[in-house]
Amino acid sequence: MLCGILKREWTDIKPNYHFLGIPLDISSSYRNGARRGPDVLRQILRSENFECVTEAGVSLKDVYRIKDWGNIGIISTNLRKSLRLITEGVLDLIQTNQSFLLFGGDHSLTIGSGQAFEEADLPTYLIYFDAHLDLYEEMMESDLSHACTLRRFSEISGFQGATVLGYRFFTPEQLSYAQYNNIKVISTNELVQHSDLYHLGLEITAPLVKENNRVYISVDLDVLDPSHAPAVGNPVAGGVSTRQLIWLLTGIFHGLKTQIHSWDIVEYNPLYDFAEITAFTIVKLLLESLGAQVYR
Repeated sequence: MLCGILKREWTDIKPNYHFLGIPLDISSSYRNGARRGPDVLRQILRSENFECVTEAGVSLKDVYRIKDWGNIGIISTNLRKSLRLITEGVLDLIQTNQSFLLFGGDHSLTIGSGQAFEEADLPTYLIYFDAHLDLYEEMMESDLSHACTLRRFSEISGFQGATVLGYRFFTPEQLSYAQYNNIKVISTNELVQHSDLYHLGLEITAPLVKENNRVYISVDLDVLDPSHAPAVGNPVAGGVSTRQLIWLLTGIFHGLKTQIHSWDIVEYNPLYDFAEITAFTIVKLLLESLGAQVYR
């Protein structure tokens, strides 16, 4: 899959990157179906239409050998136990001491990731792309809802702070919580008016590479305007464009250089992707982001 760089088995050479699907949407509050995201994405990545060369001229086939670990086995009737399974799977990936990508699945999967970094005793800084702040204490009688993800992550013992990018749907209470809990917030309006999103990404990561922190990047696709990514769990109009998100992610990954990091892409719901608009947006983000992680 994906020009031969994404495989279940690498027999001739060791993989240097890892991919894990998380078919979770138990906590979805609007559109169910994100659990189908990982397998549908794999089907699309089997297409021979993709060239694994980025716009910057990086040939991914010369760099990457990505191990596809398949999907975490989710217990569809029990969110808490499912998150525990995610934590155990992410712990295994952390022990490889290599970068990895999780693909969901709704945003609550990031709660399971946060718990893994806590159990690994790794100080972790979170860069969080989302149209929502996800700082509710509880949503729909659940403290593990995808609307509570950043709140739960901020409570882990190794939490070193967060930057939220692209929010535009929030409450004053959530903004207040962010202010007093080392969470910097940058709205969609601020992003679209910024003169250079690439250098903003560099600015965000500059202080992080000087510290002994693991960086975790979480990309909720609803940060994009629905015209670019309609197939998400909770779309919010007025988002950033695909090009703006690529500029920002490129700056972030360039800023991290060779530092080990982890990331996820969440909330893809293929049931609403009628012309595969969102799927091809994901592929573009994936290709350019992997290319931006090649430090030259």
